[in-house]
Amino acid sequence: MKVALYYSNAGHGHQKVAEVIAKTFLERGLKKTDVDLRESLGLTPPSFRHTYPAIYYYAVKYIPGIWGWFYEKFDIPKIYSLVQPIRELGNALHSRRLLAHIKSQKPDVIISTHFFPSEVIARAKREKKIEAKLMTVVTDFLPHSFWINEGTDYYWVMGHEGKAFLEARGVPAEKIIAGGIPVDHEFKPSGNKKDILAKWRLDPERFTILLTSGSFGLGPQEAILRELENFKDRVQCFMVAGNNHTLKSSLEKMQFGYPIRILGFVDFMPELMEASDLIVAKTGGATTTESLVKGLPMVVLSPIPGQESRNANILKEHNAAFFLEKPEQIKLILQAIFEHPELMEAKRKALHAVAKPHAADDLVSFVIKTCQNQNKS
Repeated sequence: MKVALYYSNAGHGHQKVAEVIAKTFLERGLKKTDVDLRESLGLTPPSFRHTYPAIYYYAVKYIPGIWGWFYEKFDIPKIYSLVQPIRELGNALHSRRLLAHIKSQKPDVIISTHFFPSEVIARAKREKKIEAKLMTVVTDFLPHSFWINEGTDYYWVMGHEGKAFLEARGVPAEKIIAGGIPVDHEFKPSGNKKDILAKWRLDPERFTILLTSGSFGLGPQEAILRELENFKDRVQCFMVAGNNHTLKSSLEKMQFGYPIRILGFVDFMPELMEASDLIVAKTGGATTTESLVKGLPMVVLSPIPGQESRNANILKEHNAAFFLEKPEQIKLILQAIFEHPELMEAKRKALHAVAKPHAADDLVSFVIKTCQNQNKS
């Protein structure tokens, strides 16, 4: 069996999910030569490759309200029906090399974690240019119309909310699996919190906060860190600035009255989550799911309008997070946690009810079984 996995670099979560799935296939016995993991925009012309993620980055950074408005409007079926032909034409003009690569690899199954390769491949399947099965893995808690493409064989979504959304848009129920967003096994609780804190020379008796806002490093981190001075005798902090080098450099020049470790982009997030008691973060699909699996209560930090606000709404419905609209509200949240420890236990129970820690294994098992049944028939 040959598996091809495609993601796009418009947000790091799509890549993380694809990498986890690829890793799980290898753990289940597939050879490296049979698992093709690719960043799809890398197989498009340079102008498209660079502008596609740049538009998203600058939109969410400088005009998030406008971004959210368009996100919601384009999800209205009547409006999207006008946008879809333009989108498909633009993708078709830039995806010839991507399709040529797929044809050369001749995969049995294609798994896409971003709507760009999903649309391109689904269209190629409709035109009988590709015969492989196509599974689209939705990396947010609720899909968007962009994720829905005729020609897709299966949709893998986070939970029943995502399944209901797709069914309402006409996707047959048998094509939708509410199996959870795949995350690495390392995000399962390990029980070595004290060892990790000792490694970072931090106090196991202090309340440890992990502050991050995604790979872009967006958010009012400095203001939140200043608010934590109100609890300087009780807290300590990991501050992850992501790819925002300016923010990291600025914070490193500042003085804080409590222990803090300032980091850039990290590839050891499971370790930081294991060592922490609370995470303050934006609700990207991957990060949110990782915290659910780790059992780490979250303070939702100013979600980007659109996909992140939808993720936040799902957490709110399940009472599975705290919510922060202004930096100074972190003070009220921590006061409530310190005065009422049962709040944290309630959040952890809610997390466990939503989390799907075996999503990666379940997805790979489903794909393998589907291929085996297809070969038998």
